Amino acid sequence: MFCSTHNRAPAAQRGGWLSAARRRQAMGRIDATNIHTRLWVGSEPPFDHDLPDFDLLVLCAREIQPEPEKIAFRRTVFRCPLPDAQLNIQELTAAVLVGKAVGDALMGGHRALVTCAKGLNRSAFISALALARITKMSAEQIVTLVRTRRGPSAMSNPYFCQVLRSIVRR
Repeated sequence: MFCSTHNRAPAAQRGGWLSAARRRQAMGRIDATNIHTRLWVGSEPPFDHDLPDFDLLVLCAREIQPEPEKIAFRRTVFRCPLPDAQLNIQELTAAVLVGKAVGDALMGGHRALVTCAKGLNRSAFISALALARITKMSAEQIVTLVRTRRGPSAMSNPYFCQVLRSIVRR
């Protein structure tokens, strides 16, 4: 599994590497990107098995809201079904509240996976709101960070960027 240099390392150190390798292998089964400490943005998660690397799962795709008994994830699940378009006042309020809750969870040391269908706009928007809560970054810095980590197509919805700018005034 490791090169000869790694194999010669002390067993305790190799054990840490093995644990990290196993986590990376498990993460390889889902399309998710770490965009900040303990915060991941991803596309539709697998519902048939647990995701032990996360304490919190956020489902942002309106079209992907399975019944609770069909989700193997057994920790906290937030549902924030959003369209990938302009939000009405209820949807915007829900997004802001879930973004706040994700930020609070991150500050509490929890690991969050925020998902939508492709992991580009709705999940990135909720994650951006969480980042606005836990960092001193400007809206532009948050958008740049998300795009740098998740890809240039992330946060491509101009409406979400505009809303983020109106909320984050730094």
